[in-house]
Amino acid sequence: MKMTMVAFAVLLLTLPIISGTPAAAFAGPAASESIACRALEAHTDDAMKVTVIVFHQSNEAGRSRLASLLREHSATMVEVRAGDGTWRRARMERLKSCFGRGLLLMPAPAPFAERAEFTLRFPASSEAH
Repeated sequence: MKMTMVAFAVLLLTLPIISGTPAAAFAGPAASESIACRALEAHTDDAMKVTVIVFHQSNEAGRSRLASLLREHSATMVEVRAGDGTWRRARMERLKSCFGRGLLLMPAPAPFAERAEFTLRFPASSEAH
């Protein structure tokens, strides 16, 4: 499973992770939405300098909202804020085979461990892709 996720991450890393959506798309009142999430799995490959995180909503009340946001923003650059308060960019993918779960691809090292809660922020809809 770990090798499959790393291989998937490497494939997606051929797309521009850092140069995707401009940071301005996340700032100010035009920013889309943010939602509290929880990491289910976190895998880091130091040699490839990539972290892969499988996640879902942090509480049941956010389940349908996250599912909708995942469908709308799959393959989009997003921002993640962990416990240290720093926003980090990541590419988010919807896991089609796991309802309501997503995958984050971001530069290593991982900003948080498995089971950690974090905030996921989506760009304004007009800037989503």
